[in-house]
Amino acid sequence: MTFTARRLADMVEGEVSWLSVRAASSVPGPGWISCEALVGEQAAGGDPTYGWRKALLDDYGREYAIEPPVQVAAMFVLMWYVSVPAIVAGISTALTGVSPEVSAASLAFRKHPTAHYPMEVALLSERIVGLEEAARQVEEHTRAFTDSYRPGVKMSSRQKRGAVEDELRAALRLPEEAVQAATAAEAFRIDLEQKVRTSCCFVYALPNVNPCSGCPRIKV
Repeated sequence: MTFTARRLADMVEGEVSWLSVRAASSVPGPGWISCEALVGEQAAGGDPTYGWRKALLDDYGREYAIEPPVQVAAMFVLMWYVSVPAIVAGISTALTGVSPEVSAASLAFRKHPTAHYPMEVALLSERIVGLEEAARQVEEHTRAFTDSYRPGVKMSSRQKRGAVEDELRAALRLPEEAVQAATAAEAFRIDLEQKVRTSCCFVYALPNVNPCSGCPRIKV
């Protein structure tokens, strides 16, 4: 079967109830974030996710009436950003063995106006890539982000890169008919049998909030 970016966009969207995915010839419009521009600004020493993190911190402050914990917002923004290429490539390859391009230049997204997670993704390239190329693009794109991400709180490389592993693992597991998931997991170097997350979202730092299921802080 021959796949197009539009067809794969529909397939990914069909697996994720909260995410809209479309093929587009350019960044769709106001409110959309170019991954290439964001990563480029960050690599140049800027802090393009500051407003994103601050919106979360402001929400935590209002909801919990506390001085908001910086590490929670920092980690959620990291997880949400790397989930954009991870979800697209992970679900696509788990279903079909191929993926749309997921390089920084090939993706844009728009955040939910109040919940702040990426709710829409635009595929900016019509090119379809094989599994090994998809894995390489995910690695290069996410590493460009994590290596230059400085959110004002100490965060280990294991924590940053672990978030990429966790997002890929979740994406590969998501489709019910993921006939290519095992092959894709091998290419992405992901253990689908791993039950505990590699990274921690730090949500336990909020008042009266328990660690997530699968949290690495909990001994199993």
